Amino acid sequence: MTEAAKKTIENETVDILYGFKNQENYKNHFDCSFKTDGLKDILSEEDFALLEKQDSLYEKNLQLKEILQKYFCAENGGVNEQNQKLSEWIIKEWGGVHSVKDFDKINNDIKNFYDKNQSGKEKLDDIKLSDSISLRSKVLSFLSPDEYVICDSRNIFALNWVLFFAQLDYDKIHLFRPLSGRNKIIPKYNYETIAYVFFEKEIAYTFTTYSEYCYLIKNLTKKLGFKKIYETEMLLFSISVDEERGIPHFVKEKIKK
Repeated sequence: MTEAAKKTIENETVDILYGFKNQENYKNHFDCSFKTDGLKDILSEEDFALLEKQDSLYEKNLQLKEILQKYFCAENGGVNEQNQKLSEWIIKEWGGVHSVKDFDKINNDIKNFYDKNQSGKEKLDDIKLSDSISLRSKVLSFLSPDEYVICDSRNIFALNWVLFFAQLDYDKIHLFRPLSGRNKIIPKYNYETIAYVFFEKEIAYTFTTYSEYCYLIKNLTKKLGFKKIYETEMLLFSISVDEERGIPHFVKEKIKK
């Protein structure tokens, strides 16, 4: 795919996302709730109070991104008790995945981030879109929210369908590698089946690295007029499985046409 084609597809993607961004009260449908009890012994009283006073889940999550990054530290190359506490809270309490016991990959990502020779960041660029990226990207997105974005099954699902309809004028549709997840709505919308049956198109899972995902989200953020990349991330999450006004409804309407 040429750079010109990529730019055109990116612009088409922005146009589609604008439609979702401009929906009335889309922020009210952001459903990522979490309990803050586990943060009492990590955050200062001031930061904890600031977090607690936010009225909506959307604003509370925005504030959380701003606050938590200040509490990660570079002591012992990033492998320390403070960072371990933060990682466990993000995965288990905020992310709701309580079964995780092995934090080796996550600890290694943090260590690479703090690598003084910057070789660590190059290693982070090489992370593949395997199923482990969902947990790892959650921690990275709080460690450095201006640089890394959450990449989970819901966000990839939403982004892929927007990319899908941004490429209908092309013979082959290029998407990110899908991720498995716990949501029951996502499996109902199979890319290959819908592409073949309704549009006579071929699917290629061309984009396979976490860095490609972050790069695209950063570009989309600028064009959408958001100040922070996690605003784009949260938009994708909000519309991903909303059957009344989100991606499932959007796909059904496009198929009808």
